[in-house]
Amino acid sequence: MRPLLVVPPLFGTAIYDDEIGFVWGKLGQLYGGPPIATLDRLRGRPLGVLRHIPLLFGIKYDLLASLERALCGAGYREGETLHYLAYDWRMPVVGHGVALAAEVRRVAAACGEEIDVLGLSNGGPIIRAAYAADPALPIARVVTSGGAHTGCIETLACFDAGFQFAPLGRTVTPQQFMACPGGLDSMPGPGAARFFPDDAGYDLYDVDTWRKLRMSVFRRDPDDPVWIAAVAKRLAGVRELWRVLETAPAPRRLICICGIGLPTQVRVAVRDGRAQLPGEGRTAALPPEALTDGDGTIDT
Repeated sequence: MRPLLVVPPLFGTAIYDDEIGFVWGKLGQLYGGPPIATLDRLRGRPLGVLRHIPLLFGIKYDLLASLERALCGAGYREGETLHYLAYDWRMPVVGHGVALAAEVRRVAAACGEEIDVLGLSNGGPIIRAAYAADPALPIARVVTSGGAHTGCIETLACFDAGFQFAPLGRTVTPQQFMACPGGLDSMPGPGAARFFPDDAGYDLYDVDTWRKLRMSVFRRDPDDPVWIAAVAKRLAGVRELWRVLETAPAPRRLICICGIGLPTQVRVAVRDGRAQLPGEGRTAALPPEALTDGDGTIDT
């Protein structure tokens, strides 16, 4: 059986700080705990992939456990033919691509053959960044599942209103997301960043558009100089990411798994001078022109 290297999704790696403990990875972080990031400091380091987060009464918030059981049931053995890339999902994709390329070569050298790579969600763009860093990777087959290969509006929705992981749990705020150096990396690429109506001259890669439409950290104050500088820096970083990804060659064999049948937002709808970014499963009020078919997050 050919070795498999799995690249987990966003939030698929535990983050641990020696002083304050877990930043992400335990029950407490679903309902409280330290911010995942602040502009003045990014605390913690990757501790390992998260198979699940233990809840109460033996219930588990599954992340990778079911996948691992299925893979092991198919004959893979962890540490021998099944490997993972643990990474700090708060950091930029370009750097993760370099790390993944090195890990691919390490695993392939240890096994003495080419390997397969599976990218989950954010793992898809990371694999592409790895090919940009090392075009001759010893990979026989790439499989991505839910990969945001052209970016996705759902990223903007999380940055606009925050995200709640569990019922009655805490909301990771737009400020925390924006404080992550790589947080915006899965937003739509420059060629896919569209608005509706599409004749208003908005540019998603211009911080003034975010200010004018009161998006994300500018919802209350569009003139905050700290956030103006921070968002402009993040947008410049994402533009550079997409430039790098465009240099990546295609894998010799690529399989992309995606979902269909759910309304998926692909344009930023503007109404009364505000961006409409309701998030997955809450698209009923959006104009049809802003939607297409997909899995609710990634369009097909």
